[in-house]
Amino acid sequence: MIDARQFNDNIVEPTLAEFDTDFSCLRRAFLAVAVVDALSAQIYAQAVENNINPFDLLGWHKCGDPSDPNDSIFRHRIAENCTGFRIILDVAKANKHAVLTRGKPMVERTDQIVSQSKGYGLGRFGEGRFGGVDQVIVRFDDGEEIYLEHQILEAHHTLLNLLDLLEKRLA
Repeated sequence: MIDARQFNDNIVEPTLAEFDTDFSCLRRAFLAVAVVDALSAQIYAQAVENNINPFDLLGWHKCGDPSDPNDSIFRHRIAENCTGFRIILDVAKANKHAVLTRGKPMVERTDQIVSQSKGYGLGRFGEGRFGGVDQVIVRFDDGEEIYLEHQILEAHHTLLNLLDLLEKRLA
């Protein structure tokens, strides 16, 4: 069975690298979202399999049954502390359901994810790719736009920290 580190190294990292080389491609963006979201499930499953309460990795000691195969609460708990993962979670669910109607998602529909240029010199300094090239953007209903690539990288970084904590517990 593949463990969370192997999943990251063999699936997540190459998928993120492919998106990095073609950061305007919606297909690669959606694949990157899917594998980063799946990494959270891999971490949860490996913790449970090794009799480690996955919620302890989050510093959250109140939870339901940690042996529950449903990792939804775990994912939502990560999302409470990492905006990038919250957006990734919403995008992954919107990709699956087209429109999210429950809760208060930041991203409700797949059509909020677009590949476009913000234009040369537009957007915040230090964000996005240089030169106003096409990039995958999340459009919020209030008109704000953010680069999906940044959210994916933030979420992945958060999950790598959890994976490091898990591996320390396993050592």
